[in-house]
Amino acid sequence: MKIITVTEINEAANCLKNGGLVAFPTETVYGLGANALNPIAVAKIFEAKQRPTFDPLIVHISDLDQLNDLFERPIEPLVFELARHFMPGPLTIVHRKSGIVPDLVTSGMENVAVRMPSHPIANKLIKLAGVPIAAPSANKFGQLSPTSYKHVAKQKMKIDYLLAGDDIDSLVGIESTVVLVENNLCTILRPGIITLEDIKKAMPDAKVEIAEHNHKINSPGLLDSHYSPLKPLYFLDKGTETFPPNSGIILHSKNDKTFPAQKIIYTSETGDLIEIAASLFTSLHQMEDDITVNQIYIEKVKEKGIGISIMDRLKKACFQYQ
Repeated sequence: MKIITVTEINEAANCLKNGGLVAFPTETVYGLGANALNPIAVAKIFEAKQRPTFDPLIVHISDLDQLNDLFERPIEPLVFELARHFMPGPLTIVHRKSGIVPDLVTSGMENVAVRMPSHPIANKLIKLAGVPIAAPSANKFGQLSPTSYKHVAKQKMKIDYLLAGDDIDSLVGIESTVVLVENNLCTILRPGIITLEDIKKAMPDAKVEIAEHNHKINSPGLLDSHYSPLKPLYFLDKGTETFPPNSGIILHSKNDKTFPAQKIIYTSETGDLIEIAASLFTSLHQMEDDITVNQIYIEKVKEKGIGISIMDRLKKACFQYQ
């Protein structure tokens, strides 16, 4: 088993200081990072991912005091309340940006997205680099998010340093929940493992809502088509008995009926939504990499709690094939 060493983390941190690109693990998915305060370094992210510059980036921090540097003052108290309950962790806060944040990071918009990862390697890397790190997922634009270094390596992107270890695959498995804080209101722009119910439970007096769908890209992860495998992906319809040859099927419980002569992957044995989220992209990568599979069918989950986040990713992944 390959384990990431302290020496490797230091080398990656120096790479970031010198304007390079580093792929590193977080508790959600692997990120592709650059010094968020260096526009030239940030531009390399867009080039490597082939990502349009209208799609903003998330800035990663290692200390909550950095919120005071990245957000314009006065910062709404709700920002700090959310940070106190959910940071470090898979929550991204969108708020007015300060003057030190380059326009390229925010795609020219007045708000910046910031989160503090709980993964110890990510946190140590950012701390050693000494600067906030702009980092989308470490995959080519629109393709499957990576949950291990092997998923990053197969993308063949131009990366200066890949922190690779078998012991640090992502635990959450889907990208962070993104919330906009504006006028004392917390609006969920992108669902994630931290749900509306979680925020309301932790902060019963806060005003929290889910944003209605719109085409204004004011946060990362809001495009209609995203997270897609290189093979056609379709939702599994109930009652379907036959499939085209060389189909792969992803199910979420071993209690479901079986499909003879098909390649089947289970994201969970019992339908547990946390397990499904954690293994969702890994399962899709396995199907994408299997040369015997020509198209993929995946089961839906109920859109409740974490299921909302899972279906958000799957609808975007299936969008071009619907």
